[in-house]
Amino acid sequence: MRITAPHATTPAAIAGALEVDPAVGLSRSAATARLAEVGPNQIEPARRPSLLHTVWDSITEPFLLLLTAAGIGAVLLGETRDGLLVLGGLVPIIAADVVVAYRSERALEELRSAAAPRAVVVRDGEPLEIPAAELVPGDVLVLATGDVVPADGRLIAERGLLVDRSTLTGEAVPEAGSTLPDDPGAAIVDRHSMVYAGTSIVGGRGRAIVTATGAATEVAAIATALGSRDPRRSPLERELDRLVRILLVAALSLVLITVGLGLARGETLGVSLLAGISAAIAAIPEEPPILLAVVLGLGAFRLLRRGVLVRRLAAQETLGAVDLIITDKTGTLTRNRLTVSDVLRPDGPLTGDARRAALYDALRAEEDAWTAVGRRGSFSSAIGRALAELGADPALDQEELVEAVAPGDDHPWSEVTIRDGAAPRRLAIGASEAVLRLCHVPAAERDDWLGLAHERAGGGGRLLLLAAADGDGPMRPVALVGFADILRDDVRDAIGTARAAGIATLVVTGDHLATAGAIADAAGLAPGEAITGEELRARDDAWLDAALPRLRIVARAVPADKLRLVRRARAGGHTVAVTGDGVNDAPALQHADVGVAMGSGTAVAREASDLVLGDDSFATLMDALRGGRRIVANVQKGLVFLVSTHVALLGFILVATLAGFSQPLLPLQILWLELFIDVSASIAFEREPEEPDAMRRPPRARDRSLLDTPILLRIAGAGGFSAIAALAIMLTLSGSFEHVRWVAYTALVVAQAVRAYANRSLATPLHRLPRNTFLAVACLVAVAGQVAIPLVPPLAEAFHASPLSAIEWGIVAVIALLPAVLAELVRMRRPSSTWVA
Repeated sequence: MRITAPHATTPAAIAGALEVDPAVGLSRSAATARLAEVGPNQIEPARRPSLLHTVWDSITEPFLLLLTAAGIGAVLLGETRDGLLVLGGLVPIIAADVVVAYRSERALEELRSAAAPRAVVVRDGEPLEIPAAELVPGDVLVLATGDVVPADGRLIAERGLLVDRSTLTGEAVPEAGSTLPDDPGAAIVDRHSMVYAGTSIVGGRGRAIVTATGAATEVAAIATALGSRDPRRSPLERELDRLVRILLVAALSLVLITVGLGLARGETLGVSLLAGISAAIAAIPEEPPILLAVVLGLGAFRLLRRGVLVRRLAAQETLGAVDLIITDKTGTLTRNRLTVSDVLRPDGPLTGDARRAALYDALRAEEDAWTAVGRRGSFSSAIGRALAELGADPALDQEELVEAVAPGDDHPWSEVTIRDGAAPRRLAIGASEAVLRLCHVPAAERDDWLGLAHERAGGGGRLLLLAAADGDGPMRPVALVGFADILRDDVRDAIGTARAAGIATLVVTGDHLATAGAIADAAGLAPGEAITGEELRARDDAWLDAALPRLRIVARAVPADKLRLVRRARAGGHTVAVTGDGVNDAPALQHADVGVAMGSGTAVAREASDLVLGDDSFATLMDALRGGRRIVANVQKGLVFLVSTHVALLGFILVATLAGFSQPLLPLQILWLELFIDVSASIAFEREPEEPDAMRRPPRARDRSLLDTPILLRIAGAGGFSAIAALAIMLTLSGSFEHVRWVAYTALVVAQAVRAYANRSLATPLHRLPRNTFLAVACLVAVAGQVAIPLVPPLAEAFHASPLSAIEWGIVAVIALLPAVLAELVRMRRPSSTWVA
């Protein structure tokens, strides 16, 4: 259903070819039929991995390949029973991997669904918002400022339309749209009659008939030509890569030592290789990537349920390090539900018919009030509600409109020309100072208006000045329209939480300085300096770097001011989160460490962001930062547990091998311990609740490793203690080799179970932590398994296990509990320090 050269075809011809009436759009039934024919409007339709694919991915993990080799090797060496048990033990591990993968994929599907872009189309004569994936050729797209174009389309109507085509052409200057056909040979950069998927509407509005969707779009052709690219590794992923490499080197070294010592002692090659494979099974660190995927994936799903959409999973790492929030005021600190509070002149408030007439002119002066698809802005909506309350009809007569110019960076006011009787009439509404510059009034009268504006701005509301002119006559001020935007109920507590967490807050707003100051005071913002954007632009970077710690408000700011603040703050070592909702906020959102878009904002802002707040609230942003700290802390706890486990196993196998034991642990024994590790690390630590003082600690430095040198040394000490204690059992305990090996192995298992629970926090004593029932049950199951295995004959035979005496259980308990008790005592006496059990 692709049309050749739609840019060179008239709108009427396009409509005819696609069998659509531009005024009515497609019918719902016709759209459904076309969707079935052409498929969804997606470059790469989302594919859920099949069950077989998930199972195959699990089977081909290095750890499972080693287990398979160990099982087959045991069978070939005549240990048929042990070999089959090892191979059979793969089933629960694969099952656990598949369950974890299913849960993660399900969470990601929810995230993809929430992040799916939407589009406004005309169907059956009515504007309708639909998922962009349901667009089909022939749909009539309704486009407005801030939209990201969801499909290729031929313009059929436009009013002041400006399109940013930089994603396709690299040309950064927005270009005007046109309904006139272009030259048939025109390149994309010269096709003004077309809008293309992925480009942005940065001004005006328009309508277009969709000519291509999905893989048929121009952006799809570029994506295909570029091919797939590997995603950039996040800092945490790079840190995990480093840990895995270290453990892999240690594992290979251990294998070589084990095999070499076995051969040196006169053992056969097969037995030596089997011992080496067992050592490798204990050492290969396959869990860290699983831990990261599960904690970040399910963590993002938890944030989604709080109203925070995570568009980039790795951004959650950065949330825990944020120490500066650069936030908007309107909608973030306030409710973004404007109501008209005053209609004023210097000589007093307007009432009755005069108030009604001024409000009707104010509505007509708003460029976005003339839209026919329900996209009025907050000021237009507030004025419309005020008119309705006065008994007036807020509907506008489209025939009256001659021209409308939307506000922009260079003209912060809306200007409209209407037919009002015989002569045209010009109306303007916007920031008081800017609109007054358009007016021709005596200096004394100008001072009266400015004084009134300054006086009223101090109350924390918004003020717009309405001006009017007949024909080509001079503009004169008509009235100041005051708007009240009430502070959100939960903002004051959220600001206090940020301050307690060591997170500074800087309000950057286009409002009057007095207005911003009143809202900041009501919100409980920390004392500091307040300046205007004009003052900021007059200062150099050296001044800004020195002033940044004491700044709390930048009023009358433009988007370039916000971007400059972000850049200087990051250059000064801050980790910055920035909120935004407009098209021009996109650069600041992209350059921030964490870009936070408002759910009610433009599609351009959402595309540039890492997080999207469903309710636009600062308190919800603080929930996201709280969740980010919890996520990073849980990744750290999981890593501490995983690394300490491998240190204990590696250390024990190494020292036991050097002490002359040919196979200190059996593959099946290692398999049981690894199964517990996988489940606990992937699921139990993800469920770890937030620590009581998580939001009373300073932010984590962004360049600080999760496992810094002091923590690694304490991990080595705790894991090394378990390894040496287990070897001491084998050297000193009387009984058969199999029995003392089982006692030593039991000490390792119980120590790991205790260590998992004892390291739920590295700084807070256990009695102060909320419960984690899942982890407690997992630890108890591991210990109960050690008790039960020797009592079940088939399991006892498979594991070469025998019951422990009371004295032996006492020894195991001392070895397992001693590091945990020591760590707990240190945490109680020195709460600010970290300690590993």
